[in-house]
Order: sequence, then structure tokens, then C-alpha cells
Amino acid sequence: MIRSFPVSYSTPSAHALIADVLPNYEILPPTACLLLHRGLNDTFLVLAKDDKYILRVYRHQWRSLPAVLYELEALLHLQRHGVSVSAPIPMKNGAFVGTIMAPEGVRYLVLFTHAPGRELSYSAEEERDAYEFGKVTARIHAASDAFHTSHPRFALDLEHLLTKPLQAMQPLLTHRLSDWDYIVQLAEKLRQHVQDLPLSALETGFCHGDLHGWNAHLQDQTLTFFDFDCCGMGWRSYDIAVFRWGARGKGKENERWPAFLRGYTEVRQLGTVDIQATDYFVAIRQVWLMGLHTGNGQDWGYAWMDDSYFDQMIQFLRKWETEYLTTTWRESNIHSAG
Repeated sequence: MIRSFPVSYSTPSAHALIADVLPNYEILPPTACLLLHRGLNDTFLVLAKDDKYILRVYRHQWRSLPAVLYELEALLHLQRHGVSVSAPIPMKNGAFVGTIMAPEGVRYLVLFTHAPGRELSYSAEEERDAYEFGKVTARIHAASDAFHTSHPRFALDLEHLLTKPLQAMQPLLTHRLSDWDYIVQLAEKLRQHVQDLPLSALETGFCHGDLHGWNAHLQDQTLTFFDFDCCGMGWRSYDIAVFRWGARGKGKENERWPAFLRGYTEVRQLGTVDIQATDYFVAIRQVWLMGLHTGNGQDWGYAWMDDSYFDQMIQFLRKWETEYLTTTWRESNIHSAG
């Protein structure tokens, strides 16, 4: 007797999605369903005459149903409050979340509106694009201040951003014990710095969680934000630090970070302590990303997470520490600001 072999991550058939899933929506008959990328989830571009949609098929056990519903309710809240986002589209039965039975188990799926326009390139109008990104980030924070939902979801806290990532990466660094010791010591230093601010000095609220600078499209002066898969309640300082981290990774921190802050603070004020604490959260973001990569190796593969990968990722941390975390002057400034 032949039985199916266990699978951890399959790729849904685009033809089957057209035949069995998309008819559940009040949209024109699709002409194509194209896999854009495999990542945290599978993302498909759905074409239907002159319309475009995004179909996300969540990985099995990546997000719980309540966590997905949290994300969708946040998007609908932002949409109602005038923020341009890629919003969920209900099925004919009124539900926003569908399911398919994949070889590995149940996978949730959601159809979203397509974010029109072009991806921000930051090439021709670098400061302007960062400035506009900061303004809309502030609008997201302002609009979500009143967001409430009964659906539980993980928080963007130190457990999520430091503890779990360290647990995920440790098995891949057994042959680099000095680097592992360095990361552990730095993580503890970062944890202590954040806890000593004190935590009560940091603003908390709904966060996108992945505002690295490219999860938005621009058309006719309107920025439409998408990919809220990493959202949750957390520190607003961390949310804006992700943009600073993204700019730093491109070697453009000096050009983009001040422009982003200028745009943000023109719409919504953020405390001095929150802005200064991004020194810590940029490094924390790097640790989180390493944990995200290593923790998903079962589905993404491990070959690319070789020594050159860890050299690059750890070099980022060492250089950042040298520039921003080696003296106590920022700690005293933050305490005085608080």
C-alpha cells in the first residue's frame, strides 16, 4: 500500500486556486494566477480582466486563525480611518478567511486588494520617498491608536524579538562559538538597555512590524501599504527602527532616516526617548531577522545560511555596536529625556 509521504511545505497549484478557490469571491473570472514568491507565505498575483488582486496562502501552522483574523481586522480598521492599505476581500459567504487542505495540513488563505503603483525605488527621489513613507507610517500609528479586537496575537516584545530568535539560530552556530557568545552577550546588553529605559517610557500600540521601506506602492501621490503579516502590539520605537535598519542595510541611513523622521513628526509627535531608543531596536531587528531565517530553514533550506551569511549578519551587528552602543552617553540622554 502506497501512502503519501509527510510534507512540511507544498506549493499550491495555481490552476487549482483558479478552479476551486477564486470562484468563492465576487470578482470577474480570473485570467491568470501567478506565484510571485515563496516566503513567510505563498503570494499569488491574480489577474481578472483589468483588475488585480493578491492571494496569500499562509503556510501551515505559521499563523493561527485568531492571529490571521487580528491582522485582517487591523487592516479593515485602517481602511475605515482613511489609510490606504491592501485590504482583505470577503468571500461570497461573507467570511474573509478560506482554507485548503494541503499535503502538510490546513492552510489559510485571504484575497487582498492590489496595491496600485510602483515600488518605492529611493533612487531618483530618495529623501522625498523616505519623507512620504514617514508621513504614512505616522498615519498608521495615529489611526490604529483606537484599534481593538478580541482576537489574540503575539506581541512584538523582547520574547518575540530576542529570546525566540536566539533559540532558533543557536544550532547553526555550534561551529562558531565565539560569534555565538558575542550574539548572546549583545542580546543581553540590548535587553537590559531597553528594560532600563524604563519600558514605561516607550510608547506602545499597533505596529506594522516590517516597515523596512518597500512594503508600499506609490501611485498619484498615494502610498498604499501592504504585507502586515508581522504586525502586532509593540513599541512604536521598534516599528520606526525597522525603517532605519532597512536604510542602514542599503548604506543610506544618513539620507533616508532624517527624512523619514521629518515626515513622521509632521503628522504625529513621537517622544525623544522613542526616537533615541531606535539605536537599540535596529540591532534587535537584526537579531530577529537572523532568528527568522534560521527558524524557517526547514521550509526555505539551509544552504544559503552559510559562513558568508553569518559573516555579513554579524558584521552588521559589530559595526552598529561600535557606532551606537559602546558608550553610556545615549543611556544618560535617554534617562534625562524620560
